[in-house]
Amino acid sequence: MFSQSSLEFKFDKEFVSVPNNFEAFDTIKIYRGRLNEEEINNTSTVLGKTIRNTSDLQFVPIVPFTINQEYTLVYADFIEYFSLSIPDSYSYTTVTSVYPSAKELPENLLKWYIKFSNPISETLIYDHIKFINEQGDTLPRAALALKTPLVSDDGTLLTVWVEPGRQKRDLIPNQQLGAVFQKGKSYTLLIQKKLKDKTGVTMRSDFRHQFHIISADRKQPEINMWTIDPPTANSTYDLVIHCNESLDYGSALHSLMVLDKNDNEIDGRWQLKNHETILSFTPLTSWSSGTYKILCNPSLEDLAGNNLERLFDREVKNLPSNSIPKKYALDFIIK
Repeated sequence: MFSQSSLEFKFDKEFVSVPNNFEAFDTIKIYRGRLNEEEINNTSTVLGKTIRNTSDLQFVPIVPFTINQEYTLVYADFIEYFSLSIPDSYSYTTVTSVYPSAKELPENLLKWYIKFSNPISETLIYDHIKFINEQGDTLPRAALALKTPLVSDDGTLLTVWVEPGRQKRDLIPNQQLGAVFQKGKSYTLLIQKKLKDKTGVTMRSDFRHQFHIISADRKQPEINMWTIDPPTANSTYDLVIHCNESLDYGSALHSLMVLDKNDNEIDGRWQLKNHETILSFTPLTSWSSGTYKILCNPSLEDLAGNNLERLFDREVKNLPSNSIPKKYALDFIIK
């Protein structure tokens, strides 16, 4: 039975301390949540270590305490509760952009990329990402809930796969449930405000992005159809490529390089613009006159997962037998 009197204690995100008044007790136990005595007996403690000092006893968690999370402290026969309040100056997480950004998307769309202002928590993240139809109903089995979410190294970009088993026509989920999206209908990508950042703080409001579905895209990207606007020599103007279709955000930014006449890579930064239909490359140093080459990785995809070598929605029997890799490149001249 725990004491009804109060225990004097201090805390911040790095520690909890209590007065060093009970020599017989050398352990502080911390639990997530506001728990009663019965719940405590069936809950694991927060991992950390207890340190005895001259004036106090300190508990130091392995992972700092989370903002806006209640905790239960147990020491001797005392049970207390505490939480770290959100600072007034806190920068709440928002969705800064989504890709594809176009409002009209193919029926066999394969991936979404969601950019956040802060690093996000991966815990239960798919519970907070929904696709809603025109009637306000949540689409079943729309997003592929990966065991390990695809989050960028800086924690701010999340890749969400539209259920591939439903988007690929010869697979059982597609045959039983059909494609996730239907041509002629509109949908909403909903990011619920319950989604948390790395510090455990939720967003302040839901994020909604509406889009309309058009015919499926069953053609491979064709780089020979691209139009190149070369920059001028002795400048750092952008190299601009008009792709004539929206490209997959993730693959496009990691599938291209610019080579000079000696096949040396030019350092610079790629960007996607105009609903991901235009690629621009900004060099770190000025262009020189001469011939250059844009080298494309075969994995470069469009919105339906079709890449330079094959269709995503192909039949297995139509797989190419030739395994010799093909080079995809475009030349341009700077004057």
